Amino acid sequence: MRMIFIFFAFFSMSLFVFSEDYVEEKKKKSKTERNFLEDSLSIHYYMWAGRILYVRNKDSKIFDTSPKKWRNNITNPEWNDGDSFVTNYIYHPYFGALYYQIYKDLGYENNQAYIGSVLQSTLWEFIIEGTVEKPSLLDTVVTPVFGIPLGIYFEKLTTELEESPYLFKRALSYIINPAKIFLSEGDMGFVNPVSGSFMVYKSFEYSTHEQEAEINYSFLGGTPLPNNLFRLRSYFFDIKQYRGGGSDILYFVDTEFANSSNDFGLSLSFPWAGSYDGNDKNYEVVDNGFEVGNFQVGIKKVFHASPSVDVSSTLDLSLPTSTVWDDSKNRLEKLHPNSVFLKDTLHDSTIVAPEVFLISKYVQLGFGTELFFNADDYSGEREEVFFVYDLDINLFTSKNNDYVLLYEFRAIDQFTERNKNLDAISAVTFRLRKELQFGISFLFPMSGEIQKYMHNGIAVDLAFPFY
Repeated sequence: MRMIFIFFAFFSMSLFVFSEDYVEEKKKKSKTERNFLEDSLSIHYYMWAGRILYVRNKDSKIFDTSPKKWRNNITNPEWNDGDSFVTNYIYHPYFGALYYQIYKDLGYENNQAYIGSVLQSTLWEFIIEGTVEKPSLLDTVVTPVFGIPLGIYFEKLTTELEESPYLFKRALSYIINPAKIFLSEGDMGFVNPVSGSFMVYKSFEYSTHEQEAEINYSFLGGTPLPNNLFRLRSYFFDIKQYRGGGSDILYFVDTEFANSSNDFGLSLSFPWAGSYDGNDKNYEVVDNGFEVGNFQVGIKKVFHASPSVDVSSTLDLSLPTSTVWDDSKNRLEKLHPNSVFLKDTLHDSTIVAPEVFLISKYVQLGFGTELFFNADDYSGEREEVFFVYDLDINLFTSKNNDYVLLYEFRAIDQFTERNKNLDAISAVTFRLRKELQFGISFLFPMSGEIQKYMHNGIAVDLAFPFY
């Protein structure tokens, strides 16, 4: 489990500084001056972010705490928390090795990496887990004591592997030390798999597209134009009582990569979905918490670009990755009436979603389909076909392009579900477009099952463009 936390920590840390040429930078010492305390606090911060993002039962694992409970936990640690031998003596040393390698890849000397490994292990047990349970002294000791020698060995091994002429061995070096994907000799980065280059996080700038200055990230996803960005999204829906009540909550981690000519892009999206104080579709109480949704990969292609209009297309593939986790709490089942995000939560279907967009200075039009395969759990049918209609209107833009007000509309025709009306939802979105892109949308159901399901909703997002 902690592997997932560390992955998200690495993933989030990659937002800040990027090298231009990875091969050359690997041969150079970073000139970045580092601060051990600040870096240690940053690593701890992103470990917290990864835990909050991943944990399914947030009520018991995150929020079921208080200053008094935390004080009692950390002043009464236990020697062994009851974990298995594999967890204590394989997983924990491996995590200790990763801690060590993070500090070395940030450019620190051996002694500093030793101290950092001990520090991160202690912070994990006494600060992160200590808020909800008693720290394990065994874990605190085993993680760095066994992890540091393992990290030293991994460091030597990955250095040999990454210099190999064989692709398999070079790839293996990244599996052994995944920190190398994001950290190199003190520099933090992120690779663009489309262009093969590393990108640098910068304050917001517009791309070479003529219309990009007027195009905004939709509350339903990104833009139909290729971008280089990292994006966090979250949605909150107030559910009507006779449809289960409570609240539905979704959040996403998105990344997008564009090629050097900005006419082709690759997008990846990782959704989580959950409920709060609600009932499932059979009106049985659903435990508060989150489930991993369907991982989505997509491509974007610009077919025509001009000062007056752009024509682009997207093709998304949602994979039933949530089946790995088993929706035993019926949390994803509860969200089935929400057709707007059905493909992100339907846990046994593969969904192909092509869409075409016309983009002008003030209006964006889109038409697409969602093709559901293996949709038995949703409707009892093997296949389902939805038609999707999108409309975005730029209502107001400030003179300096820093602020924009949008009206957004989406309609979904569940074509193969003959007894269902057109689902329509609209949003009024305010977006700040300065150093970062921040947006907040107020969502209003208009017709169909989605109107019967919820009162209203709120969406917020934060986008980090990088180049």
